[in-house]
Amino acid sequence: MSLQLLVAALALSLSSLACSKPAEEVPAVAAAELAAPANVKRIDIAVNDSGFSPSTIELKKGEPVVLRFTRTTKSECLKAIAIPDLKIEKDLPLNTPVEVAVTPQKEGKMVLQCWMAMVKATINVVGS
Repeated sequence: MSLQLLVAALALSLSSLACSKPAEEVPAVAAAELAAPANVKRIDIAVNDSGFSPSTIELKKGEPVVLRFTRTTKSECLKAIAIPDLKIEKDLPLNTPVEVAVTPQKEGKMVLQCWMAMVKATINVVGS
């Protein structure tokens, strides 16, 4: 066997070993690392056949807040959301609350939309 072939075979076997680690050894991001502090204001947003409820969300400039989305519709259009002005895109698994932490930095209106940009809501940011 040539040296190059031997090195390639060794690299392949090592990479397959890395992929076969038991799940408990593979590092995972803890939920606590993703969640905002408990004292941050949370706003529940239902994602259903009618769209987003509420359809207008009032936020204060510079105030951290968590938007908590719960999708109850099987609509493919609403399987993910986007807030283009904040460069946020997030998948919404069915019947699972998903928290998105935001701290708006400028006043004005922003669009909250489905990933297809067909269903929309308004985020209204006012001065603090």
